[in-house]
Amino acid sequence: MRPGKNGNMLFFKRLLAIALSAALFGPIAPLYARDRKGDRYLTEGRAYEAKKDWDAAVASYQKALAEDPSDMEYQMASQKARFQAGQMHVEKGAKIRAQGQLGEALLEFQRAFGVDPGSAVAVQEIRITQDMIERERQRVQQTGKESSPEDRGLTPLQQLKKEEDDKLDRLLPAPELKPLSPKRIDLKINNADPKTLFNTLGKYAGINVLWDPEYGQGGGATSVKAQSVDFQNSTLDEALDYLSIVTKSFYKPLSANTIFVTVDSRAKRNDYEDNVLRVFYLSNVQTTAELQEIVNAIRTVTDTAHMFPFTGQNAIVVRAEADKVRLVEKIIHDLDRPKSEVVMDIVVMETNSIYSRQLAAALAPTGINIPGNFTPRSGMQVVANANTTGTTSTSTSTTGTGTNGTTTTGSTSSTSGAAIPLSNLGHLASADWSTTLPSALLQAVMSDANSKVLQAPQLRSVDQAKATLKIGDREPVASGSFQPGIGGVGINPLVNTQFNYIDVGVNVDMTPRVHDNGDVSLHIELDISTVNGQVNLGGVNQPIIGQRKVSHDIRLREGEVALLGGLTKLQDTKTKTGTPGLSSIPFLGRLFSGESIDRERSELMIAIVPHIIRRPEFSAENLRSIIVGNSQTIKLSYAPEEQPDGLAPAAAATPAVPPAPAAVTAPAAPATAPAAGGPPAAVPPPPVAITARFAPANIEASASGTFSVELALDGGADVVSASPVEIGFDPKLLSLVDVAAGGLFAKDGQQPIFSRNIQNDMGLATIQCSRPPDVAGVSGPGTLLVLRFQTLGHGATSITGNMTLRNSHGLVVGSARPQLPVNLK
Repeated sequence: MRPGKNGNMLFFKRLLAIALSAALFGPIAPLYARDRKGDRYLTEGRAYEAKKDWDAAVASYQKALAEDPSDMEYQMASQKARFQAGQMHVEKGAKIRAQGQLGEALLEFQRAFGVDPGSAVAVQEIRITQDMIERERQRVQQTGKESSPEDRGLTPLQQLKKEEDDKLDRLLPAPELKPLSPKRIDLKINNADPKTLFNTLGKYAGINVLWDPEYGQGGGATSVKAQSVDFQNSTLDEALDYLSIVTKSFYKPLSANTIFVTVDSRAKRNDYEDNVLRVFYLSNVQTTAELQEIVNAIRTVTDTAHMFPFTGQNAIVVRAEADKVRLVEKIIHDLDRPKSEVVMDIVVMETNSIYSRQLAAALAPTGINIPGNFTPRSGMQVVANANTTGTTSTSTSTTGTGTNGTTTTGSTSSTSGAAIPLSNLGHLASADWSTTLPSALLQAVMSDANSKVLQAPQLRSVDQAKATLKIGDREPVASGSFQPGIGGVGINPLVNTQFNYIDVGVNVDMTPRVHDNGDVSLHIELDISTVNGQVNLGGVNQPIIGQRKVSHDIRLREGEVALLGGLTKLQDTKTKTGTPGLSSIPFLGRLFSGESIDRERSELMIAIVPHIIRRPEFSAENLRSIIVGNSQTIKLSYAPEEQPDGLAPAAAATPAVPPAPAAVTAPAAPATAPAAGGPPAAVPPPPVAITARFAPANIEASASGTFSVELALDGGADVVSASPVEIGFDPKLLSLVDVAAGGLFAKDGQQPIFSRNIQNDMGLATIQCSRPPDVAGVSGPGTLLVLRFQTLGHGATSITGNMTLRNSHGLVVGSARPQLPVNLK
């Protein structure tokens, strides 16, 4: 019976062990279980990610998330891919938009938002592109023609910047006189008062002259006697400036053909000179100090009181007379230039060579040392605790294990200077004494070690800006008090110790100055340090830092190699040991001596090579001088505006009478006129009115169902494209299920080019629908699109459309915004 009981007990113990294992490891196992299908989708997404195919990666990660939505790895991979895919579509849309393809760019931005709904830049670009499409639509309605792709692709900010650049290039005052005739003035007036001079010049040039009521009532022009003037080949502005000087008068343009004349005095200028407000945005200023330096320079040169720097936007706000503001603009344009940049190659080369040779073949290579030791036999009587000095005892034990596993132990003892009774002196023998014979040595050792260290960091810096490079470690160094506050044994010496940190490695501080001839002036501080060991000071281990430091000011040409420092160290050590007298015997002395030779060589070289990657940009416009008036008044002078082709100035001639206005007001030839001798340009047919509508005209549907609606065109001729078509709806009440092309563009059997992008979460759909390339357009009424919606709730809403229609010449022939009321019961 007992064997049976033991078997049952053993079975019970095994069953209990299995149950405990299942209880312990069972709940944990599901935590580590992974869905194999989800991992396969994850691997597939990573492969697409390596190829930068972010759309495919997003699709794969979404499939993995569908298998296990709670997996954090799937979530992180999907979120990263969504962000990258959104950025990719945003960048692609920006490139397409810059080419003037606004509809296609809008589709890309909408795709970016669809992939990554959290992308703020996608929402911003969608809004900007929609504004650009509306701007182009209004321009077409006003002018009847499209703008160029370059102008069409300009964002509102870029368009404003372009207008600012054009205005800066022209440097024209406002208002500007525009005489009727572009011809230069040849006019001679004899013995006339100031008013007669100005009025005669005004009638000759075809401009109106208005006078200050107080002009000629004392001071200024009243003290000027009658003058004679002779203008030869002068512009109107030059002639007016001449008259202002000789008559001590001041004039200002009121419009393109009217001037106002008064006495030139500070009081009159304050009364009549208009002030201009302007905000200048600087793009190349990096620090507040630089911005303030520019403000101080402008204020000192132009004597402009109303100036304020706004550091938050690197901007300067100016309010002053028009000529002063133009002069401020000129100064800022010359001072706000991109700074030069330098890349510095720093090469640190270090070579160490250590050669060591040791030769010894001798009976006593380090000399003869034969000691005599008293080692009495075991039977010899020895006084154990004798009153002697210099007593030493040596004991050696040897333990070994035999083949049979037993252990044997032997011991010997040596006593030097031991005491024995005098009665035992007669019993001493040679066996009671021992000595050590000289050793023989045969040694031939040679070692040759070479090490090379090359450090070649690169450092880039802006002109006159300090750049710092630190490569290495920070070593703690104790400072302050080294003693604890309370003395005693066992107190840590680090209790009251303070530490500083020293940068160990390659430390570079560089401040370059780039010259216009390609030279680089450089202030450089180079510190190359290493930890060579440790030293204990006050109970604290301190690092021993080896330092190589160079502080240098130098001027180099671009690409020139400069050696900042170099160090060569040579050390030879020769050591010879042996037996005195015997080691000096010729030839035989080698048997009683040893020789060691050590040679150490180290070389260090530090070199720098500058490379200019951006030079100073100073054009002839920046370096030329301009006329700015006198010490009291700033007055800018402008060169004549270049005449367009076909309106070159006529030859100088002195007319008997002022030219009639009709002779110089003939309209210029239209810009689209054909070149002389060329074939006549093809003129597109006049556009036919086009209207768009939804059919049926209104919709009444149940709150949970579907309905279809057609988008039709009426009228029009030679229509080849309706891209893009934007359909807007309320996403809370409607969902666009499908969009199909109608039969309008397929009247002659040609299959239209059709694509759609439906975003129900935004309530927006963008459709591209057009005829194939090189195919004539269609005319007459027809269905453009068929839309199918699903209703989601109760209420009244509407469906809106927005489209741009083009003909086979690529011209916009119309636009439409139909609207469809919808009532959901």
